[in-house]
Amino acid sequence: MEMITYIQTKGNKPFNWFEVLKREKIDRKKWNNLAKLSVSWVTCAVGNQCSIIPRDDMDGEPMDNKLKVLGFNFHQYIKTENRKGALDILEKIEIRSSEIIQEIIESSCESK
Repeated sequence: MEMITYIQTKGNKPFNWFEVLKREKIDRKKWNNLAKLSVSWVTCAVGNQCSIIPRDDMDGEPMDNKLKVLGFNFHQYIKTENRKGALDILEKIEIRSSEIIQEIIESSCESK
């Protein structure tokens, strides 16, 4: 089963936040563009996670409170140009997303 990201379900290309944040230099204009991306649930780090993560239908906000808080924190770090903080939160988003996906898969297998 191929997993696609939430951002892809909305017709956008996935965005590799790790790649961008690990670059040596991010200028002011790039930080501003990243802040615009990080403020939307579709294009933020959470939007680049698997589309099977439950979300609200209005704007794609994750239903999972932990993931939601991580998304808000990620945006704050991007907005304040804090690369280290953003990378730390990005790792936590990946971990929490994996946990949610695993729970969904296990639940699906149990119901069969």
